Order: sequence, then structure tokens, then C-alpha cells
Amino acid sequence: MIKAVLFDLDGTLCDSDTAWSIAQNETFQRLRKRYPYVLEEAITNAWTTVHQKLFQQLDAGKCSMAAVRDSRFQCLFEELGLPTDTVMQELNDFFCSRYITSLYLYEDVSVLEELHAYHVGIITNGAHDEHTDSQLSKVRYLGLSERIQSLTISGEIGVRKPNIEIFKVACERADVLPEEAMYVGDTIQNDIVGANRAGMTSVFINRKSEELIPQIADEQPDYSISNLQDVLPYLKHKQM
Repeated sequence: MIKAVLFDLDGTLCDSDTAWSIAQNETFQRLRKRYPYVLEEAITNAWTTVHQKLFQQLDAGKCSMAAVRDSRFQCLFEELGLPTDTVMQELNDFFCSRYITSLYLYEDVSVLEELHAYHVGIITNGAHDEHTDSQLSKVRYLGLSERIQSLTISGEIGVRKPNIEIFKVACERADVLPEEAMYVGDTIQNDIVGANRAGMTSVFINRKSEELIPQIADEQPDYSISNLQDVLPYLKHKQM
């Protein structure tokens, strides 16, 4: 019997991709106004390179998501050969602010109002601090704090999805066994693999209509949906 329904945040409950694109484009425009001789392509390439390097360090456990966030613009300016002055910090602050204010919840998040019989929570990778660009700030900004009973963030726990420890902690906070929890996420590697290995019921929310071709058993979700409302019939089925 399912007693808890837990969700990923980015790409599952909110459209973070669109928000990121808006913040990125507007920040790049500001950068070029200050340094018009820097080509847009050079900025884009440097930004990609910086994030690849930082996320490699993150995945290797050499730094935190907060450290990635706080160092990305310094690394960008160094990559572009620009002075790491006040402009760098101004752009960093603008990016973070523009990103969070561009976030919005998907309409089907209304399903949360229909899950009163369950413990509802969020498991997400990211920073757990008071910074504008943290998962904690995003949850508050989106008004989700009042709609969930638990929030488990990798920056607080010290491990990232798909590590099963973060799923175990979330289940402990919900006071349920893993087999009593359903987890809904939009990525196979982080969400479905992690939930499966933790022993939870895994649900893949396929918002991009991706073709699902599992390479290993852990990549196969128990259910695949295109709308969060579709979890309701599966929940009823699991209760039978």
C-alpha cells in the first residue's frame, strides 16, 4: 500500500528549463553591453565549458551545488579573459534573481490538492541554503512549502540522486518504508534509477515525449505518464 507520494522538483513540478533559458539569455545580453567586443558565441561556448567542468567536480563529490553556483561566473569570466570585478558579481546576482522569478509551476501540479490521503514530499538535487538560487528558495517562491509535508535536498543530506541514501532519508521523514512510497520524476538516471534501487514505486513523467529505451533494468519505471494527474489511477491500483 502506498502511503507517501514524493516528487522531483525541476522539470517535474516546475519548468526550470524555460526559466534557465530566460535568465541565461538576458544575462548574456547584459554581459555583451558591458563588454561588446566579446562575441555571443564565445560566451555560450565558455558557459558550456564552465558548467561541464563544475558538474564533473560535483559528480565526483569534490564540491557542492552551492559551490558550483557561487563560482560559475568567476569561472566564466576567467574563461573569457575578463577581469573578475564588480560586473561579474552584478551579473551573477541578476542571473540568480531572474532565474527564480521566471519559474512557474506546471498546471498539473494541481494534483497535489488531491493527495490529502498521502504524505506528500519533494526530493531534489541542489543547494540547501538561503541564497536566491537554491532549491529551498525555489520551493518557497513557488508556494510549495504549504503544499508538502517534507523536503529533502541533496545539499542538506550530502549525497545526490541517484544515490539511494537521499531516497531513504526522504522515506524516513515521511515515516514510511520505501515500498510504501511512490516517487515521480522526469529523468531516468537520477529519478527512476534512484527510486528503483531504493525499492520505491517509480513513475516517469515524460513531459518531452521522449522515447524510453531502458539499457538496464533499473532504468525501467513502474509507470510512465505525461500528466501528473495520471498518478491518481495508479495510486488507486496500488491500494487494491
